[in-house]
Amino acid sequence: MFWLLLSALGFSGTASATVIERLEAAVNDQVVLKSDVERFRKTIPLRSQLDPLFGGSPLAKEGEKATDSEILEFLIDERIILQQFPMSDADVESEINSIQANNHLTRDQLKQAIAAQGFDYDDYFRLIRVGAAKRNLIDREIRTKVSVSEDDIRNYYYHTFAKGQPAPKAYQVEIVTQSDKLKIEEARRALDRGATFSEIAKKYSDDSSADTGGDLGTLSDDQLNRGLREQLKKMKVGETSPILGTAKTKYFFVRLAAIKSADDQRIKAVEDRIRAELAGGEYQRQLQLWLERQRQVAYIHRAGEAPIAGLPKGT
Repeated sequence: MFWLLLSALGFSGTASATVIERLEAAVNDQVVLKSDVERFRKTIPLRSQLDPLFGGSPLAKEGEKATDSEILEFLIDERIILQQFPMSDADVESEINSIQANNHLTRDQLKQAIAAQGFDYDDYFRLIRVGAAKRNLIDREIRTKVSVSEDDIRNYYYHTFAKGQPAPKAYQVEIVTQSDKLKIEEARRALDRGATFSEIAKKYSDDSSADTGGDLGTLSDDQLNRGLREQLKKMKVGETSPILGTAKTKYFFVRLAAIKSADDQRIKAVEDRIRAELAGGEYQRQLQLWLERQRQVAYIHRAGEAPIAGLPKGT
């Protein structure tokens, strides 16, 4: 039966029998209890820290809003992983000792830190076991199958990350700055007389870019302040602006050396974020493929399902 009964008078079937636990599922030779589902819901924040396969899962996104049946399926999968990659109590103790050493904590200090978050040490111990088993699964079965190429990153950027956004621009900008208004005016006149921008920058500019001829490199829209961005949008390639700024901000003028697509710069800026997101999704996909194979050969029976052929009724 999918109920565990405790009776003060023994297992007599009398009215004094009290239900103390509900068996939600059997997974090979292990069980998932109603209390396991309830404990899962209460320890989601702790699991988020210790379970390497929880963070990117659909269940993590739902959090405490997840249904009991969704949590049960997750725990069934977890039982399968723990059976395939068992961790003894000694293994778990070794993991915890390493954590203590890395954080310079005694066992009592670790327990106090766990209690301060509102969790029991037993929950911590159990989730360290879960986390270690899942890391073994990742290392042995999944990691080598996860690869994110540059093409994957670009395709995700264009078709998902930046979909519907206007094509961004980037500006190759050269600048001359001066706190002295007379000197900036002299520099501008020298430019008008035919000196190159690079020569003017090296001679007059007090900006750190002076040694490279005033070259600021290629800047995307979001790297420019609003005033300079609007100024550059009005300019043609090769054109130099009038003198801008004030004594307080410094005087300056800029030359628009080139206009480029800013996609390369933007892709580079978000590359790590995209790579992590794609890798996380691929880890979840490979995990599901592995679990599907394991489920095909596992004995799994949930509360309320029809009896399995060959087994007595009520089991």
